[in-house]
Amino acid sequence: MEEGLFFIIGYILAGLGLFFVGIQIIDQHLKRLTGCRLHGIFLRLTSTRWRAAWWGFWIGAVTQTAAAITFLTISVVSSGLMKRQRAISLLNWSNPGTCLLIFFLVLPLNLFIAYLVGIAGILYAFQVPRRGRDLLGFLFGMGLLFTGLFTLQDYGEDFQSFAWFRHIMEATAGQYLLVFLAGALLTVVAQSGNAVILVTIVLAQAGLMGRLEALMAIYGVNLGASLITHLLTLRLKGTPKQMAMFQVYYGWIGTVILVPLFFVEVWGGVPLVAAFLESLSTSLSTEMAVANLLYCVVTTLAIMPLEGALSQWLNRSYPPPVDEDASRPKYLYPRCEAQPETCLDLIQMEQTRLGEQLARYLRLDPHSNFLVEEAKGIHESAQGLHRAIQGYTNLLIHQSLATDTVRRVGLLNERLDIYAALETEFYKNLPRAKLLARRRDTSGGRLYEGFEAAALTVLDAVESGESDDIALALRITEDGSDTLSRLRQGFVETTREAAPREQAELLQLVAGVERLIWLMNSLVRSLEHAAARPVVRENA
Repeated sequence: MEEGLFFIIGYILAGLGLFFVGIQIIDQHLKRLTGCRLHGIFLRLTSTRWRAAWWGFWIGAVTQTAAAITFLTISVVSSGLMKRQRAISLLNWSNPGTCLLIFFLVLPLNLFIAYLVGIAGILYAFQVPRRGRDLLGFLFGMGLLFTGLFTLQDYGEDFQSFAWFRHIMEATAGQYLLVFLAGALLTVVAQSGNAVILVTIVLAQAGLMGRLEALMAIYGVNLGASLITHLLTLRLKGTPKQMAMFQVYYGWIGTVILVPLFFVEVWGGVPLVAAFLESLSTSLSTEMAVANLLYCVVTTLAIMPLEGALSQWLNRSYPPPVDEDASRPKYLYPRCEAQPETCLDLIQMEQTRLGEQLARYLRLDPHSNFLVEEAKGIHESAQGLHRAIQGYTNLLIHQSLATDTVRRVGLLNERLDIYAALETEFYKNLPRAKLLARRRDTSGGRLYEGFEAAALTVLDAVESGESDDIALALRITEDGSDTLSRLRQGFVETTREAAPREQAELLQLVAGVERLIWLMNSLVRSLEHAAARPVVRENA
């Protein structure tokens, strides 16, 4: 009997392993497969609430996890591609979409999945065709996911042959709250609601768990899924936190509605959900899949009329930080890529705002006790704005454009990469430089003053776009210029009088400043190429 137990546990572990690897592969390739196209879809979502609900349902059906759709929505809302209330409509309807996977698990798809894993896996391993690698990876991951779940299903039923396991399951009969809490806890531990629902279905089919206990376990799984989202997003704030908390409250709202109804039905004899499932006259596995879908549909319909009020309440409860607007586009607007030349002008204006983010680093107070935290806030804002601009640039790259427009897209995309690299170096070096420059009469102070003068000259050229300013910035930042020469000479002189630890810090700072000046020179050269082209002004 013990050998049989090890045999079953081995296959169950194999099923779990295939399931979780499948999730990882799906997540990895789905991000690359749907990046640009999904941004385009989200842009269309902003038109009506019903479109948001429609696309939310199907995106939930593809991603199959509430956490995945939540993070996807957070990235798009943070980029300014979709309004908060539309995002809530999308999240609300994505939850019923995530319930569709269970219906596939109760269908006889074993042979189809075997062919899918075999063909997609072979093509994926040999990278044939190369252009479809992400699609093949997605299909291969889905195949592994289903193979793992079918393995769990096949061998999980064998637990009924063990008397000790039957006694444990018999002890849970009528312990509805215990089963509910167990479903929620197992979901958090396994990080997958679908896996726990499948185990519940297997136990119910084997007669080890009653219909009512299985129903309560599924309710617990849905609450556990919202707890997963809560745990994964504890450090978020502002609008991203609002999106995450909507999903958390979604689980609690469903629980508050359906769990009391369950006890009204059981203790009061009022025919409700369990009676409806029994009236379907179908297999127990299908009944449980319907129960899972019913939980989401009832919760979604209950929230629908409250979406506007809930959006406002979330905004008050988790207000966005003061600098959150700095991470969103100010000029770009949904579907502006339909007019490529105008969109490129707007992208250029947004890139100027990235220059303004760099200037914020220079304004940091070196005596502040929160210098590192303030620098991190600037970094996060700049990264958010960069991602938003990159999304619009990608939409233009995938269009058929005139030759001159293609060149301009390439130039702006290259400049965007320079801004990203420059901002990262500012974030890494400026706080340290300011700490070393607290005393103006030190070598660190003199070094920082020289760099600050060069940086302000470059940022002036970024803001004005004037040829004279650009020419001055080029002279200051070119290789072998007086600025770099003074930096190197200053370091040589400093090493004679500084302590060894200070020498190491200054050497690291000089290296960082040289990288910054080289990147600023690359930025100015990019501006020089575009200087002859008229720039759209803010009041245009």
